[in-house]
Amino acid sequence: MIEKKFIDLETRIAFLEDTVDELNKMVFKQSNQIDDLQTTLKQLTRHMKQVQTDLKEIKPEDEIPPHY
Repeated sequence: MIEKKFIDLETRIAFLEDTVDELNKMVFKQSNQIDDLQTTLKQLTRHMKQVQTDLKEIKPEDEIPPHY
């Protein structure tokens, strides 16, 4: 009886260890994805700010009329 409980506990511990390992892998992968997304967001933010700056510098007299 005690041996069966001991084997059951060992089995549960092994299952939990596997689950923790899988979760650690998932968290690591998601952390890398978040880092990549943050980098991309920073690049897009810089690009959008540059576009806004460029648009502010355009003067109406610099534009070609639509019929040309």
